[in-house]
Order: sequence, then structure tokens, then C-alpha cells
Amino acid sequence: MTRITVIFAALIVLLGTTGCNFFENNTDETSSQPTESSSTSANQKTPGVFSLSYSSQDSLNPFEAETAVNLEICSLLYDGLTKLDDRMMPKNSLASSVDRTSPLTLTAVLRSGVKFSDGSSVTASDVVSSFSMARKSQNYKVLLSNIKSAKAETDKKIVFVLNSPDPNAAACLSFPVIKEGTASKPIGSGRYYFKDNDSPVLKPNSRNGIKPKIQAIHLLDIPDGDAMRYALESGNISYYFTDLAGGRIPQTSSASISVPLNSLVFVGVNSSRSDLSKKEVRLALSLSINRDNLCASAFAGRARAAVSPFNPSWAIVFKINGFKSKENTEAAVAQLELAGYNDKSTVDNVLTLELLVGKENSFRIASAELFKKQLAKSGIKINVAKLSHSDLVKRLKSRKFDLYIGEIKLPVNMSLEPFLTSGGSASYGIKTRGESAEAYSEYMAGDLTLQEFVDVFSADVPFIPLCWRNGMAAFNRALSGVTATEYDVYYGLENWVLK
Repeated sequence: MTRITVIFAALIVLLGTTGCNFFENNTDETSSQPTESSSTSANQKTPGVFSLSYSSQDSLNPFEAETAVNLEICSLLYDGLTKLDDRMMPKNSLASSVDRTSPLTLTAVLRSGVKFSDGSSVTASDVVSSFSMARKSQNYKVLLSNIKSAKAETDKKIVFVLNSPDPNAAACLSFPVIKEGTASKPIGSGRYYFKDNDSPVLKPNSRNGIKPKIQAIHLLDIPDGDAMRYALESGNISYYFTDLAGGRIPQTSSASISVPLNSLVFVGVNSSRSDLSKKEVRLALSLSINRDNLCASAFAGRARAAVSPFNPSWAIVFKINGFKSKENTEAAVAQLELAGYNDKSTVDNVLTLELLVGKENSFRIASAELFKKQLAKSGIKINVAKLSHSDLVKRLKSRKFDLYIGEIKLPVNMSLEPFLTSGGSASYGIKTRGESAEAYSEYMAGDLTLQEFVDVFSADVPFIPLCWRNGMAAFNRALSGVTATEYDVYYGLENWVLK
């Protein structure tokens, strides 16, 4: 897959995100053989050399790149004011400080002495210029959609004005910064810089105190996912990352690690339907789910239970109480009885619902079948309808559904606006002026704690979180110290060692 709906702007699936190409269709990965062109470009095995794939037909300008591989390379070439760590928290990168100076303003101050790879200093003007390009880019415009403006107050200070309050807005300042006036051949301040001699290579940028152990990264023109797997197995490249969005886990003899993603698989609920308008019914559905079992079975262990609407890898929610990861059938039946259902003596009084799922993705099909089986234990009958992507979209747009299985990539600030705001990309069937939406607005404004919002959400259940998917990083067994995050698949690469 050579083109993507990008890291910050969008990804996934049947339901895209705040930032997603909402109706992008995902298909399974089907081929394990390289394409002819890719095979030709990767036919020189060079043991002991660290090599990565990229696309020579695509840009290494982060605001113009269209392929996943090139955007991943960009994370090595450019820095942002902040950078997300392995707990999905923003840490200062180019910035020495980022302060929320009012509910609608962020003030960032640049680190002293930080330089681009050509030796020139990074200035506030470079940041503002990059912000202007980023907000127009398909790759970053969703990330920056809540930032109204950026102004350089001094050479070191930048003030960002927000459209609405966001306690987690510092994460959005992770957009890449390039030297002003270099868009045609961007100059960055990242760990490496691009050098195109006889063959393209990345060399360490030592100007900012980082000294990578890998002194040269050779780039091979292999943009296709199937060809990348082949190239890794044959030793031509050293590493590749896949988000497993196609619903298939590739087999590999290489070493690999799971990488937590910000991709939430959920059950969308049409609360305008009489049955589902009752929050007792929505709660009963949620209580009937064994999320641990779903992760292990439907996703082959490549997922984490969704015990709240927020990613469990996000450090802020480590101590937040939400859903239980295992089912509570007794409590579910009690909620149904409160709503007037589940009288076993009367067939007509058994709750029966239709669950829509796209037939192209094996993960979500397996989830639907398991969901049906789990809810049967609570006396709820689920009829699964497997639809083509186009038919599914039609049903959602026309609101002719009870339930559906979707997936969404949340933005880096963990905003739930795609679900809880009118016109949000995942708001189908949700009352955007209901209890959860109102509580979320209060949380964003600072009037409720995160736990207080989650408490309201857990009782109201406007949609049903199921699990958070994991991706996979596969790499040469000669590599050690490998770590990765979704937002920097080369996270900590400066400490990787090639034996």
C-alpha cells in the first residue's frame, strides 16, 4: 500500500477519524511476493549495512509526502516543538517549554542553541512558517484544526491561539519544523539529514548533541508493503513497520515487536432507535462483552482491551477507572430488566438487534461474530450483516442501522470530538447534545476532571469501546535495542545497535 491517509491527518478504516478519510476502504494484504519493480530495486544484499525502504517517486518534504514509508523517514529528518513519547505524552523537543498561558493560548519557547543540519539556528519565524505549511497539508491539517493562529513574539517565543479549550493541546505542537524558505529541499533539525550522492543515504546530524550509534542509513526504493516484507526476509532492508490495518498479520521469520496504536475498534450505537435510546440497554451491551477474550481471539493478541474511551497506553489514564475488561452477565441482565427486556417467557420481549460490519476486514468480522456470541449469554440476540464497503456507508449515512463495528484513529491530543460533536466523523447515531457530549465539553473547559467525565461516559455509553489495536515492527535479528511508537516508528533509533 503506497498511499496513505496519514499519520496525523487520518487513517483508518471503516470509520475514519478526526482526521481521517472517513470512508476509506481497507482490504486484506494478499500477496507475499514482491512486485517486479520492487524486486529489482532491492536485489543487492549488503550484510552489516543498515537499510530502510522509501519511495523515490515521493517527496521527503513532510508536508507533501504521500507514502507511509517517506513519512516515517521524515520522523528522522525533522523535529517538532514537542514529540510524543512511548506513553503518548508530549515531551519538549525543539521547545524548552510549552505553557498553557490561558484557556485559549499556548506559549512555546525554543531551546537555546538548537540548529538545523546546515548549522543555522532554529528561530520562531521557522516555526511559524512551518505551521502555515502544516495546516494546509493533508498530513497535518486535522492535527492543527483547533489552532487558530501562530505568532512569533521574539526569535525564541511563539504564541498559539486555539479555537476552543484543549488541556492536551501541547501534543499538537509535534508538527515538523523546516527551515524557512527551503520547501523545495527541506532542511530539518532531526537526528539525521538526507544526502543524495550515488545512492540516497541518511547521515547523523550531530549539531544538537544526539550521536546515533548507526552512522549511515541507506535508502532502497521499496515503497510497497509486500515487497518490504520480502526485502526484510532476504536481508536487503533492516526494518519495517505495519499497522496491520488490512486485518491480516503477516508471517515473518524476523524479530518483531508489538506497537500500541491509537486506533480504537468500537461498536457504534444508533441511540435514535427506541431500544437503544435507553442507556440501560446500551450499558447492558457493554457489560456483556469480554474484551480480554475479544483481543485474544478476534485480534490474535494484537490488541488491548478498551476499558474507557481513551487509549490505555496514554499515561494520563493509567489510574482512571472505567469499564471492566471481562463481562458481567448478571449486571447486564439486570440492566435489561430495568429497561423492560429479557423476559425469557416471552419471545417478543427478547432484545434483538442488527450489527453491521464491513466484509473486507477479517479482524472486524471476527469481532462481530464474537460480539454476537458474547451477548447471547445475556439473552440479547444479534443478527450480523456483512456488507460491502459502499453498502455499509449508505446504511450509516441514512441512519438505517442499530449497531455497527467501526474503527477510528484518534488524534494525538486524544480528542473525542469525532464522536461527540455534530458532524463528527464517527458521530452517527450519537446524541451530540446528550450527557456524554456535555460532560466532555466541561472536561475540555476544565470544569470536570478526566475521571468525572469517564464516570459519565461509562453510565451513558454513547458508543461502546471494544479494543485498541497494535501494529507490528519487524526487523533484522542483528539489530538490538529496537523500540517503536506509532508516531515515530524509529523511536529511540539513536540507541539501536547493528551487530
